[in-house]
Amino acid sequence: MKYLLDTQVLVWMGSDSAKLSKRARQILKRSPKLFFSPVSIAELRIKSARGKFKFQSNFLETLTRAGIEELPFTSSHAQAVSRFSALLNHDPLDRMILAQAATEQISLISSDQKFLDLKLNWIIDAHD
Repeated sequence: MKYLLDTQVLVWMGSDSAKLSKRARQILKRSPKLFFSPVSIAELRIKSARGKFKFQSNFLETLTRAGIEELPFTSSHAQAVSRFSALLNHDPLDRMILAQAATEQISLISSDQKFLDLKLNWIIDAHD
């Protein structure tokens, strides 16, 4: 299976956080196809500029060394953002990541409660 990791999961993974569930850890350990979105990099850069996150200069290198591939954000992904009207007022960067997973038909590992509340079987709770 293929999995897209949301921004918070990338952060937790990088810090080996205990917040990651046992199931999420197993997936991260065993899955040969893990992806990150460039949208997550933008989100972390914004948070870093606001002083809410310390962006490590080797963050991207760490992801690629861990075998996590970049999933480019395309215009098809951008079009799919409108599929989730229930999230109209939710963070647009998070919605972009959700749209990527939906368009690519891959599972999304997320800690975003609004995503989890959608009860979609392809969204996996990172902290359950």
